[in-house]
Amino acid sequence: MISDMFFNFTFRHFLTNPRQLAIELDHSTMRGFWKRVLVVFLASVLLFSLRSLWGVNTERLTPLLTTMSTADYTLARYASLFGSMLWSFVYVAFHLFGVAYLLSFIFGISFRKLLPMQLLMTSLLLLEKGLILLVFYMTGTATYVSFLSFGPLAATFLELPFTIFFFNQLTLTTVIIIGYQYHFIQTSANMAKKMRLLFVLIGIHIFMAIFTASIGLIPIEDLFNHLIGGGVVHD
Repeated sequence: MISDMFFNFTFRHFLTNPRQLAIELDHSTMRGFWKRVLVVFLASVLLFSLRSLWGVNTERLTPLLTTMSTADYTLARYASLFGSMLWSFVYVAFHLFGVAYLLSFIFGISFRKLLPMQLLMTSLLLLEKGLILLVFYMTGTATYVSFLSFGPLAATFLELPFTIFFFNQLTLTTVIIIGYQYHFIQTSANMAKKMRLLFVLIGIHIFMAIFTASIGLIPIEDLFNHLIGGGVVHD
């Protein structure tokens, strides 16, 4: 039967062929999908752990070194590492399953059909973070903004942390993903209103950027001090 047919998925091939991926999924199933999902989850745990160990997004822990014992600071770093590992699961689950469900709900496309596309997009996001970490490693630096985003430009002219975090989520990869999702969904749903589709996708990514930027404002230092029952002396 046609529904029992499978096709081989290669990242390099389908990354530049969203329409072909959509056509393949119309009459066949991606071979080894759940194995690839497992690989992506494991890769995300490794990547987010390395980012935490290198000091990416741990800037708020540095002041704690001067206000608490070495043992408490070590505990804070372990807590940060564990939190990064948990966040890696949430990050991948959201971009893979959450976004696929959202797109399925909005455009009426099968959730299962959208999963392979989102698996590809999630892998692309992880590759972006891996590239940034590699550059940090080679230059011996670690910043809270990505050089592939509008974050550095926003930090130059703006002072409000939320706006900097927001523009930091709008990267070159975001543009690529919007373009890929546009061609995939347009092919799958055969949508005539192409501009409406594009604006909806842009709106979704802006909403996700706002949500992520809001999470970046969580007072990690205050939460940690509350959990351990300590306190940092402020002037």
